[in-house]
Amino acid sequence: MTEIDQRIPDLSDKELERLHANAVRLSQSGTPKQREQAESLLPLLGVALEDRHAARAAAQAETRRAATEKRAVARKAAKPAG
Repeated sequence: MTEIDQRIPDLSDKELERLHANAVRLSQSGTPKQREQAESLLPLLGVALEDRHAARAAAQAETRRAATEKRAVARKAAKPAG
């Protein structure tokens, strides 16, 4: 592989998306060497994008769960005892 595959975990989401878009483009219209490199990177980039999407979705679900729990506790505390 190339050096870029080692850097994938360090890329920001935008950088990863941009690299994926460039790899798709080069796999279709690049020189033979560019096509080969792009095609070898595409599976790695796809996995990285899926992993990040899943992690983002899990974090959002956890944030929603915590917010719902916080509201429930606040409602319970606001109820008059009785």
